[in-house]
Amino acid sequence: MRLLPVLLAALIAAPSLAVAQTATPQAATPQVATPETGAPQDPAPPAPRREEPYPQFGLQLAIGAPDGAVLSFTYSPLYWLLLDAGFAYTLAPGFVLGLEFRPIDFFISPIIRGEYGYYFAGNTANQVKKWAGIPEAQWPLIGDASYNWFSGLVGVALGSRRGFTFALEGGIGALSLNVKGGTGTINNVVVTTGDYKVTSFMPVARLSFLYFF
Repeated sequence: MRLLPVLLAALIAAPSLAVAQTATPQAATPQVATPETGAPQDPAPPAPRREEPYPQFGLQLAIGAPDGAVLSFTYSPLYWLLLDAGFAYTLAPGFVLGLEFRPIDFFISPIIRGEYGYYFAGNTANQVKKWAGIPEAQWPLIGDASYNWFSGLVGVALGSRRGFTFALEGGIGALSLNVKGGTGTINNVVVTTGDYKVTSFMPVARLSFLYFF
């Protein structure tokens, strides 16, 4: 008779023990407390990787007509805009200034270019006399000669704006030959000529190698 109360107590406690054994605790999510309020918050995601900006400066070597050989310093404030200024040489020393658009940011990009060039007086006059077939007796009538030009070109560039690029361009230009007059004796007569200028349109071409750093 004494075992009956014990068995009844065991039967009543058994369901409570089973529920306690089957319950599993949930994993706690790590949280970070804010320094201002101390309240927990979720950790911040990693910052996205920023792309390095394009280099703005470069050196360029160009060969063409009427450019001659040109060594230029290039400045690119925007990836699609290039400005260049350089020392040039053909029959005499000179300089070339250029403005260039490369609208596509890709390995292959079209080019739109405008430029101005000027060559100082040097050996140009002597070469003009020879090319024109002027008799040597009349050479004193032709003084120093210089020339300048404006040109527009289109082309294509291959390479990386973060390193080396190669470009081939062609177009049309207006070239002006500026010739000073002179004084000479022809058939015992002293002849003096004035300055004159000759302007003509001509095809232009340009091959360039550019390195950005």
